[in-house]
Amino acid sequence: MNCLLLSGGVDSATLAFWVAEHHRGESIRAYTYLYGQKHAVEAEAARTVAEALGFEHRVVELPAIHGSALTDPCRALPVGRDLGTTTGVAPSYVPARNLLFLAQLAALEDACGPAILWLGVHRDEHTGYPDCRPEFVEAADQAVRLGTQHELRVQAPFVRWTKADIVRWGVAHGVPYQSTLSCYQGRRPACGVCDSCQARLQAFAAAGAEDPISYAGDARGRPVSGDRYQDQCR
Repeated sequence: MNCLLLSGGVDSATLAFWVAEHHRGESIRAYTYLYGQKHAVEAEAARTVAEALGFEHRVVELPAIHGSALTDPCRALPVGRDLGTTTGVAPSYVPARNLLFLAQLAALEDACGPAILWLGVHRDEHTGYPDCRPEFVEAADQAVRLGTQHELRVQAPFVRWTKADIVRWGVAHGVPYQSTLSCYQGRRPACGVCDSCQARLQAFAAAGAEDPISYAGDARGRPVSGDRYQDQCR
């Protein structure tokens, strides 16, 4: 069984098509996790992608994970940051999210038989997410293999790719990016100024492709200047 984490964004949607391309004729199941996000519209995008490929799609709700601007109502998401100069771990980091997802998914799938757990993480110079590093993927693969009776494996084919590399492959293979959602604010049209929207726009530009989704404002969501975020509950 091939089991992939599907959030409905660019990376995981491309991963879904990558797994379908490289494992034709094999069973593939997609999982979308809800963990207290400020919006759950990404689950709709994930469902659309899974349906396009004919995957079984399961939505799993977990207790809220705190400590992130994506989940805590008192923490505003940053907008208009210059991603080229950001350092440290981004405020959108959800503590140990991928570790939790893989452990929970391993528990579900080890009860059924052998499986590969697919993760859509990629090389990223601006978020600082520790659970997207190659070292994490290697360690998670070893832990899952040693900790399961069926010796499940963790695979992340994009872990050394840039986001532009992912978009380039996806465009060439017909990934329906018009159905994906990247905006951290969960907006349609997308806000264009959150970290995720900016990274998406930059990736499409670097890949020489046109992003098919709509953005608020002019110039397809031209970022505003300055780091405009702060905690709101004080």
